[in-house]
Amino acid sequence: MFKVLFITFSGIGLGYLFRKAAWTALLEKSISYTIWLLLLFFGLQVGANELVVNNLDTLGLQAFAIAVVGSLGSCVFAWALGKWVFRRGVMSGNGLPDENLSGSGKAPVAGEGKCASGISLSQFSGGFIVVAFFALGCVCGWIGFVPEMLTDGKVGMWVLMIQVGMSIGSDKRLREILSGLRPKFLLLPFGTIFGTLIFVAVASPFVLGLGGNLHVAGVSGTFEMTLADCLAVGAGFGYYSLSSVLITQIKEPQIGAAFAAQLGTVALMANIMREVITLLFSPLIRKVFGKLAPISVGGATSMDSTLPVITAVCGKEMAFISIFHGVTVDFTVPFLVTFFASL
Repeated sequence: MFKVLFITFSGIGLGYLFRKAAWTALLEKSISYTIWLLLLFFGLQVGANELVVNNLDTLGLQAFAIAVVGSLGSCVFAWALGKWVFRRGVMSGNGLPDENLSGSGKAPVAGEGKCASGISLSQFSGGFIVVAFFALGCVCGWIGFVPEMLTDGKVGMWVLMIQVGMSIGSDKRLREILSGLRPKFLLLPFGTIFGTLIFVAVASPFVLGLGGNLHVAGVSGTFEMTLADCLAVGAGFGYYSLSSVLITQIKEPQIGAAFAAQLGTVALMANIMREVITLLFSPLIRKVFGKLAPISVGGATSMDSTLPVITAVCGKEMAFISIFHGVTVDFTVPFLVTFFASL
Protein backbone atom coordinates (compact mmCIF):
# COMPACT_ATOMS: atom_id res chain seq x y z
CA MET A 1 0.00 0.00 0.00
CA PHE A 2 2.74 2.46 0.99
CA LYS A 3 4.68 1.79 -2.22
CA VAL A 4 1.62 2.53 -4.31
CA LEU A 5 0.90 5.74 -2.39
CA PHE A 6 4.55 6.82 -2.63
CA ILE A 7 4.61 6.25 -6.40
CA THR A 8 1.29 8.02 -6.91
CA PHE A 9 2.21 11.09 -4.87
CA SER A 10 5.67 11.16 -6.47
CA GLY A 11 3.91 11.31 -9.82
CA ILE A 12 1.70 14.13 -8.54
CA GLY A 13 4.81 16.02 -7.43
CA LEU A 14 6.51 15.54 -10.80
CA GLY A 15 3.36 16.56 -12.62
CA TYR A 16 3.10 19.73 -10.54
CA LEU A 17 6.79 20.50 -11.09
CA PHE A 18 6.46 20.20 -14.87
CA ARG A 19 2.89 21.50 -15.11
CA LYS A 20 3.92 24.26 -17.52
CA ALA A 21 5.69 21.90 -19.91
CA ALA A 22 3.95 21.33 -23.25
CA TRP A 23 4.27 17.56 -23.07
CA THR A 24 2.02 17.36 -20.01
CA ALA A 25 -0.95 17.89 -22.33
CA LEU A 26 -0.34 14.37 -23.65
CA LEU A 27 -0.95 12.88 -20.20
CA GLU A 28 -4.66 13.66 -20.38
CA LYS A 29 -4.96 12.08 -23.82
CA SER A 30 -3.15 8.94 -22.71
CA ILE A 31 -5.64 8.08 -19.95
CA SER A 32 -7.54 5.71 -22.25
CA TYR A 33 -4.35 3.80 -23.03
CA THR A 34 -3.66 3.63 -19.29
CA ILE A 35 -7.06 2.05 -18.71
CA TRP A 36 -6.58 -0.46 -21.52
CA LEU A 37 -3.18 -1.52 -20.19
CA LEU A 38 -4.62 -1.79 -16.71
CA LEU A 39 -7.31 -4.19 -17.95
CA LEU A 40 -4.79 -6.20 -19.97
CA PHE A 41 -2.46 -6.70 -17.00
CA PHE A 42 -5.38 -7.45 -14.72
CA GLY A 43 -6.64 -10.06 -17.19
CA LEU A 44 -3.19 -11.65 -17.16
CA GLN A 45 -3.43 -12.03 -13.39
CA VAL A 46 -6.87 -13.62 -13.56
CA GLY A 47 -6.06 -15.99 -16.41
CA ALA A 48 -2.80 -17.13 -14.83
CA ASN A 49 -4.47 -18.01 -11.51
CA GLU A 50 -5.25 -21.74 -11.71
CA LEU A 51 -7.33 -21.69 -8.52
CA VAL A 52 -9.74 -19.23 -10.11
CA VAL A 53 -9.87 -20.93 -13.51
CA ASN A 54 -10.42 -24.42 -12.09
CA ASN A 55 -13.34 -23.32 -9.92
CA LEU A 56 -15.20 -20.96 -12.23
CA ASP A 57 -18.03 -23.44 -12.81
CA THR A 58 -18.67 -24.31 -9.14
CA LEU A 59 -17.86 -21.21 -7.16
CA GLY A 60 -18.43 -18.45 -9.68
CA LEU A 61 -22.12 -17.92 -8.90
CA GLN A 62 -21.54 -17.40 -5.19
CA ALA A 63 -18.65 -15.04 -5.86
CA PHE A 64 -20.63 -13.15 -8.50
CA ALA A 65 -23.63 -12.74 -6.19
CA ILE A 66 -21.51 -11.37 -3.35
CA ALA A 67 -19.65 -9.02 -5.70
CA VAL A 68 -22.86 -7.64 -7.21
CA VAL A 69 -24.82 -7.14 -3.98
CA GLY A 70 -21.78 -5.68 -2.21
CA SER A 71 -21.23 -3.24 -5.07
CA LEU A 72 -24.93 -2.35 -5.11
CA GLY A 73 -24.87 -1.66 -1.37
CA SER A 74 -21.92 0.67 -1.84
CA CYS A 75 -23.74 2.46 -4.65
CA VAL A 76 -26.88 2.98 -2.59
CA PHE A 77 -25.00 4.42 0.38
CA ALA A 78 -22.86 6.63 -1.89
CA TRP A 79 -26.02 7.89 -3.61
CA ALA A 80 -27.61 8.65 -0.21
CA LEU A 81 -24.52 10.59 0.88
CA GLY A 82 -24.55 12.57 -2.33
CA LYS A 83 -28.25 13.35 -2.05
CA TRP A 84 -28.76 14.10 1.65
CA VAL A 85 -25.33 14.84 3.12
CA PHE A 86 -23.43 16.71 0.43
CA ARG A 87 -26.39 18.02 -1.55
CA ARG A 88 -26.02 20.33 -4.53
CA GLY A 89 -22.99 22.53 -4.91
CA VAL A 90 -20.94 20.94 -2.14
CA MET A 91 -17.74 21.61 -4.05
CA SER A 92 -18.74 24.88 -5.64
CA GLY A 93 -17.09 28.15 -4.81
CA ASN A 94 -13.64 26.79 -5.59
CA GLY A 95 -13.79 26.71 -9.34
CA LEU A 96 -15.00 23.13 -9.28
CA PRO A 97 -18.11 21.61 -10.84
CA ASP A 98 -21.37 22.64 -9.18
CA GLU A 99 -23.47 19.53 -9.44
CA ASN A 100 -25.42 17.09 -7.35
CA LEU A 101 -23.13 14.26 -6.29
CA SER A 102 -26.10 11.88 -6.15
CA GLY A 103 -26.37 12.01 -9.95
CA SER A 104 -26.48 14.78 -12.51
CA GLY A 105 -27.75 12.99 -15.58
CA LYS A 106 -24.34 13.47 -17.15
CA ALA A 107 -21.55 10.97 -17.42
CA PRO A 108 -18.05 11.64 -18.66
CA VAL A 109 -16.67 9.47 -21.39
CA ALA A 110 -13.96 7.27 -19.92
CA GLY A 111 -10.59 8.48 -21.04
CA GLU A 112 -11.70 12.03 -21.70
CA GLY A 113 -12.56 13.33 -18.25
CA LYS A 114 -15.26 15.59 -19.69
CA CYS A 115 -19.01 15.47 -19.39
CA ALA A 116 -21.26 14.36 -22.18
CA SER A 117 -25.02 14.28 -22.19
CA GLY A 118 -26.20 10.79 -21.26
CA ILE A 119 -24.27 7.64 -22.11
CA SER A 120 -23.03 8.12 -25.65
CA LEU A 121 -22.16 5.58 -28.32
CA SER A 122 -18.48 6.30 -27.74
CA GLN A 123 -18.85 5.08 -24.15
CA PHE A 124 -20.28 1.78 -25.34
CA SER A 125 -17.50 1.37 -27.91
CA GLY A 126 -14.98 2.23 -25.19
CA GLY A 127 -16.56 -0.45 -23.01
CA PHE A 128 -16.15 -3.03 -25.77
CA ILE A 129 -12.50 -2.07 -26.10
CA VAL A 130 -11.71 -2.49 -22.42
CA VAL A 131 -13.61 -5.80 -22.33
CA ALA A 132 -11.54 -6.95 -25.30
CA PHE A 133 -8.29 -6.03 -23.55
CA PHE A 134 -9.39 -7.79 -20.36
CA ALA A 135 -10.45 -10.90 -22.31
CA LEU A 136 -7.16 -10.91 -24.21
CA GLY A 137 -5.26 -10.73 -20.94
CA CYS A 138 -7.28 -13.61 -19.48
CA VAL A 139 -6.62 -15.82 -22.50
CA CYS A 140 -2.90 -15.00 -22.59
CA GLY A 141 -2.59 -15.61 -18.86
CA TRP A 142 -4.47 -18.92 -19.13
CA ILE A 143 -2.26 -20.32 -21.92
CA GLY A 144 0.91 -18.94 -20.31
CA PHE A 145 1.72 -16.76 -23.30
CA VAL A 146 3.25 -13.95 -21.18
CA PRO A 147 6.33 -13.40 -19.01
CA GLU A 148 5.84 -14.02 -15.29
CA MET A 149 6.90 -10.43 -14.50
CA LEU A 150 3.70 -9.23 -16.20
CA THR A 151 1.30 -11.70 -14.60
CA ASP A 152 2.01 -10.36 -11.12
CA GLY A 153 0.88 -6.92 -12.31
CA LYS A 154 3.41 -5.00 -10.19
CA VAL A 155 5.40 -3.40 -13.00
CA GLY A 156 2.28 -2.38 -14.89
CA MET A 157 0.63 -0.92 -11.79
CA TRP A 158 3.68 1.15 -10.86
CA VAL A 159 3.92 2.59 -14.37
CA LEU A 160 0.20 3.37 -14.43
CA MET A 161 0.17 4.95 -10.97
CA ILE A 162 3.01 7.35 -11.72
CA GLN A 163 1.34 8.28 -15.00
CA VAL A 164 -1.97 8.95 -13.29
CA GLY A 165 -0.19 10.90 -10.54
CA MET A 166 1.57 13.09 -13.09
CA SER A 167 -1.72 13.72 -14.86
CA ILE A 168 -3.28 14.88 -11.57
CA GLY A 169 -0.29 16.97 -10.54
CA SER A 170 -0.08 18.79 -13.87
CA ASP A 171 -3.71 19.89 -13.66
CA LYS A 172 -3.79 23.68 -13.38
CA ARG A 173 -6.74 23.40 -10.97
CA LEU A 174 -4.78 21.33 -8.43
CA ARG A 175 -4.86 23.97 -5.69
CA GLU A 176 -8.57 24.55 -6.25
CA ILE A 177 -9.22 20.82 -6.12
CA LEU A 178 -7.40 20.45 -2.81
CA SER A 179 -9.18 23.45 -1.32
CA GLY A 180 -12.50 21.92 -2.39
CA LEU A 181 -12.09 18.87 -0.18
CA ARG A 182 -14.53 18.70 2.74
CA PRO A 183 -14.42 16.79 6.07
CA LYS A 184 -17.77 15.26 5.12
CA PHE A 185 -15.99 13.05 2.60
CA LEU A 186 -14.73 11.05 5.58
CA LEU A 187 -18.20 9.52 5.57
CA LEU A 188 -17.68 7.91 2.16
CA PRO A 189 -15.44 4.98 3.25
CA PHE A 190 -17.80 4.23 6.13
CA GLY A 191 -20.72 4.24 3.69
CA THR A 192 -18.80 1.77 1.52
CA ILE A 193 -18.18 -0.55 4.46
CA PHE A 194 -21.70 -0.48 5.90
CA GLY A 195 -23.42 -0.57 2.52
CA THR A 196 -21.44 -3.62 1.42
CA LEU A 197 -21.90 -5.58 4.63
CA ILE A 198 -25.61 -4.80 5.03
CA PHE A 199 -26.48 -5.79 1.47
CA VAL A 200 -24.34 -8.95 1.65
CA ALA A 201 -26.05 -9.92 4.91
CA VAL A 202 -29.53 -9.39 3.44
CA ALA A 203 -28.67 -11.38 0.31
CA SER A 204 -26.85 -14.17 2.19
CA PRO A 205 -29.79 -16.67 2.07
CA PHE A 206 -29.71 -16.46 -1.72
CA VAL A 207 -25.91 -16.72 -1.82
CA LEU A 208 -25.91 -19.75 0.47
CA GLY A 209 -28.28 -21.53 -1.90
CA LEU A 210 -25.78 -21.29 -4.76
CA GLY A 211 -23.19 -23.67 -3.29
CA GLY A 212 -21.56 -26.10 -5.67
CA ASN A 213 -19.09 -28.98 -5.78
CA LEU A 214 -15.48 -28.53 -4.77
CA HIS A 215 -12.54 -28.92 -7.15
CA VAL A 216 -9.38 -28.45 -5.10
CA ALA A 217 -6.38 -30.81 -5.14
CA GLY A 218 -8.45 -33.85 -6.08
CA VAL A 219 -10.96 -33.45 -3.24
CA SER A 220 -14.65 -33.56 -4.09
CA GLY A 221 -17.63 -32.57 -1.99
CA THR A 222 -19.65 -29.57 -0.93
CA PHE A 223 -19.27 -26.95 1.74
CA GLU A 224 -22.13 -24.82 3.01
CA MET A 225 -21.17 -21.22 3.67
CA THR A 226 -22.55 -19.34 6.65
CA LEU A 227 -23.64 -15.74 7.07
CA ALA A 228 -20.28 -14.97 8.71
CA ASP A 229 -18.47 -16.52 5.73
CA CYS A 230 -20.41 -14.31 3.31
CA LEU A 231 -19.55 -11.24 5.36
CA ALA A 232 -15.87 -12.24 5.49
CA VAL A 233 -15.83 -12.48 1.69
CA GLY A 234 -17.63 -9.16 1.28
CA ALA A 235 -15.29 -7.47 3.76
CA GLY A 236 -12.46 -7.84 1.25
CA PHE A 237 -13.83 -4.73 -0.55
CA GLY A 238 -11.88 -5.62 -3.69
CA TYR A 239 -8.64 -6.52 -1.88
CA TYR A 240 -8.69 -10.05 -3.29
CA SER A 241 -5.14 -11.16 -2.48
CA LEU A 242 -5.18 -10.32 1.22
CA SER A 243 -8.78 -11.35 1.91
CA SER A 244 -8.45 -14.74 0.23
CA VAL A 245 -5.22 -15.57 2.07
CA LEU A 246 -6.60 -14.48 5.44
CA ILE A 247 -9.82 -16.46 5.03
CA THR A 248 -7.98 -19.60 3.93
CA GLN A 249 -5.55 -19.46 6.86
CA ILE A 250 -8.18 -18.67 9.49
CA LYS A 251 -10.74 -21.25 8.31
CA GLU A 252 -8.32 -24.13 7.75
CA PRO A 253 -8.18 -25.22 11.44
CA GLN A 254 -11.99 -25.00 11.61
CA ILE A 255 -13.13 -26.77 8.43
CA GLY A 256 -10.03 -28.36 6.92
CA ALA A 257 -7.61 -27.30 4.21
CA ALA A 258 -9.76 -28.32 1.21
CA PHE A 259 -12.92 -26.50 2.27
CA ALA A 260 -10.90 -23.50 3.50
CA ALA A 261 -9.39 -23.33 0.01
CA GLN A 262 -12.89 -23.34 -1.46
CA LEU A 263 -13.97 -20.39 0.67
CA GLY A 264 -10.70 -18.61 -0.07
CA THR A 265 -11.38 -19.09 -3.77
CA VAL A 266 -14.84 -17.54 -3.41
CA ALA A 267 -13.23 -14.56 -1.69
CA LEU A 268 -10.60 -14.28 -4.41
CA MET A 269 -13.14 -14.41 -7.24
CA ALA A 270 -15.72 -12.15 -5.57
CA ASN A 271 -13.22 -9.39 -4.92
CA ILE A 272 -11.70 -9.71 -8.38
CA MET A 273 -15.21 -9.35 -9.81
CA ARG A 274 -15.81 -6.24 -7.70
CA GLU A 275 -12.72 -4.66 -9.19
CA VAL A 276 -13.80 -5.66 -12.69
CA ILE A 277 -17.24 -4.13 -12.09
CA THR A 278 -15.54 -0.84 -11.22
CA LEU A 279 -13.22 -0.95 -14.22
CA LEU A 280 -15.91 -1.79 -16.76
CA PHE A 281 -19.09 -0.15 -15.50
CA SER A 282 -17.97 3.06 -13.80
CA PRO A 283 -19.58 5.32 -16.46
CA LEU A 284 -22.97 3.64 -15.95
CA ILE A 285 -22.58 3.57 -12.16
CA ARG A 286 -21.74 7.28 -12.13
CA LYS A 287 -24.75 8.15 -14.27
CA VAL A 288 -27.22 6.21 -12.12
CA PHE A 289 -25.83 6.72 -8.61
CA GLY A 290 -23.66 9.85 -8.89
CA LYS A 291 -19.93 10.55 -8.96
CA LEU A 292 -19.26 9.18 -5.46
CA ALA A 293 -20.52 5.72 -6.41
CA PRO A 294 -17.62 4.52 -8.62
CA ILE A 295 -15.22 5.40 -5.80
CA SER A 296 -17.34 3.46 -3.31
CA VAL A 297 -17.64 0.41 -5.57
CA GLY A 298 -13.87 0.47 -6.06
CA GLY A 299 -13.47 -0.17 -2.34
CA ALA A 300 -9.87 -0.70 -1.32
CA THR A 301 -8.76 -0.48 -4.96
CA SER A 302 -9.90 3.14 -5.38
CA MET A 303 -6.42 4.29 -4.36
CA ASP A 304 -4.55 2.26 -6.99
CA SER A 305 -5.80 -0.10 -9.72
CA THR A 306 -9.21 1.53 -10.30
CA LEU A 307 -7.97 5.11 -9.77
CA PRO A 308 -7.33 5.74 -13.51
CA VAL A 309 -10.92 4.82 -14.37
CA ILE A 310 -12.35 6.79 -11.43
CA THR A 311 -10.47 9.97 -12.35
CA ALA A 312 -11.45 9.57 -16.00
CA VAL A 313 -15.13 9.04 -15.23
CA CYS A 314 -15.61 11.23 -12.15
CA GLY A 315 -13.04 13.96 -12.77
CA LYS A 316 -9.65 14.78 -11.29
CA GLU A 317 -11.28 16.73 -8.48
CA MET A 318 -12.30 13.36 -7.03
CA ALA A 319 -8.78 11.87 -7.15
CA PHE A 320 -7.72 12.75 -3.61
CA ILE A 321 -11.09 11.69 -2.23
CA SER A 322 -10.65 8.38 -4.06
CA ILE A 323 -7.14 7.87 -2.67
CA PHE A 324 -8.21 8.67 0.89
CA HIS A 325 -11.23 6.39 0.52
CA GLY A 326 -9.05 3.52 -0.70
CA VAL A 327 -6.51 3.93 2.11
CA THR A 328 -9.24 3.98 4.77
CA VAL A 329 -11.12 0.97 3.42
CA ASP A 330 -7.86 -0.92 2.84
CA PHE A 331 -6.93 -0.39 6.51
CA THR A 332 -10.17 -2.06 7.68
CA VAL A 333 -9.85 -5.19 5.50
CA PRO A 334 -7.54 -7.32 7.72
CA PHE A 335 -9.56 -6.49 10.84
CA LEU A 336 -13.03 -7.10 9.40
CA VAL A 337 -12.06 -10.20 7.41
CA THR A 338 -10.36 -11.71 10.47
CA PHE A 339 -13.34 -10.89 12.68
CA PHE A 340 -16.00 -12.45 10.43
CA ALA A 341 -13.84 -15.44 9.43
CA SER A 342 -13.27 -16.24 13.11
CA LEU A 343 -16.97 -16.38 13.98
